[in-house]
Amino acid sequence: MRSVQQHTYWVRKQLDRLLDDVTTSSLFSGYGFYQNNHLFGIQQYGIFYLRAEGDLARLLEKQGAVPCIPSDNNALSLSRYYRLPCEISNNDTLYREFLLRSIEQVKQQKIDFQLAKKTRIKELPNLSIKHERLLIKINIINVAQLRRAGAEKAYTIAKKHGFSINLDFYWNLVAALQNIHVSLLPPEQKAKALEKLNHYLRKAGLRPEKVKQ
Repeated sequence: MRSVQQHTYWVRKQLDRLLDDVTTSSLFSGYGFYQNNHLFGIQQYGIFYLRAEGDLARLLEKQGAVPCIPSDNNALSLSRYYRLPCEISNNDTLYREFLLRSIEQVKQQKIDFQLAKKTRIKELPNLSIKHERLLIKINIINVAQLRRAGAEKAYTIAKKHGFSINLDFYWNLVAALQNIHVSLLPPEQKAKALEKLNHYLRKAGLRPEKVKQ
């Protein structure tokens, strides 16, 4: 452990200034950087590379980031890791933004992987056969269709069909699509989710929801 701490000291010093709870470990091809067990970066030969795919990777490339060059000795697929330009790494606000987006992407990919292994709606956290039957009545018959629709659209359609549901039903859907128990939804996330739901409801000509005090 002391060797890992020594070899990653300078990278950790910068990351610790921008993020909470960063941990490190040895990998076959260098060192890994984690937050809450989400691997978001690696270090090779003293250089830090940030993990990114899809739109995030394309955005980094536009900013001048360069993908890590793989070698025969690499056990990881390193094409998704990027060396950041000084314009990012020397700008704390911009650097932190990209770090958080990378971590969120890794987190979402893990959720997607877990949900992809489930087919029936009642297999998701917080949801029972009761929820499954209601969703089937609005033509959302499995997990894949629920993921495509999203919690907001599913709730709005159910409301338009006249089902007697409330915010508890919505919170259960939101948490289920994150593969977590509903009690783990933080207040700030619920506030953003409610704002999103009310946007859908207004577009559908329905009354927005309010949290009961």
